[in-house]
Amino acid sequence: MSQLPARTGWHWVKQAMQLFRKQPGALMALFFCCMFLSLFSLVVPFLGSVAPTLLAPMFTIALLQACADVDHDKRALPNLVFSGFRKPVRKPLLGLGALYLLVMLLALAVLSWLDDGVLIKMATRQIPMDKDLLENSRGALFVSSGIYMLGWMLSSLAAPLIYWQKMTLAKALFFSVVTVCREIKAFLMAAVVLFLMFQVGAAVPVLLLDSAQLQVMVIFTIFLMMVVLMHCTLYACYRQFFGMPEASTPPAA
Repeated sequence: MSQLPARTGWHWVKQAMQLFRKQPGALMALFFCCMFLSLFSLVVPFLGSVAPTLLAPMFTIALLQACADVDHDKRALPNLVFSGFRKPVRKPLLGLGALYLLVMLLALAVLSWLDDGVLIKMATRQIPMDKDLLENSRGALFVSSGIYMLGWMLSSLAAPLIYWQKMTLAKALFFSVVTVCREIKAFLMAAVVLFLMFQVGAAVPVLLLDSAQLQVMVIFTIFLMMVVLMHCTLYACYRQFFGMPEASTPPAA
């Protein structure tokens, strides 16, 4: 694979927007199905709050397969939410989810080390909210968030490689890390463009709406759309390097 210019990241985002415009309702409906299952997983015994992180690769596969169906001019259906739960990909995807959990715990450990656990204590209401403490913890939050985002970016192609290329977890992680590191300029460009799009989109309701409740509602809606658009961008990236995947097929009876 030859190195791509940074502007390729912008092209991925444009391709993602084209995909999203084809079936926005279907993609958002599938995303809400993923959200519902994620919330439902919180009641799973012995897993509880870590279940959504463990299952995150499955939900990523659901949205990526929906993008592939849209790319093939096929209707993206809600039953795609179960695509990543089927054998033989279920076990390696759960392993990837466990890796996500480890990265998140590492980021939290770094956060706690840098600010002496202040933010975590405020989040769990062990100490009252304090504006000065929040301001002092901003740098620690930035570093820990950067660690988590770097971990996610390096492993972002692992889930589709497991699902579509039938790779093992180790092999998928290797190819994902190598691809991202080699094309880091394009990946960073895509991330910056998506971030700026959200910032601009979130500023509009603040400027135009007087009601704080309406502002929050619109900004949250924009955030949900950006999550779907991020997955569409990841699909465009995968397609660039590994070719267009096949459309979904009905599960065997």
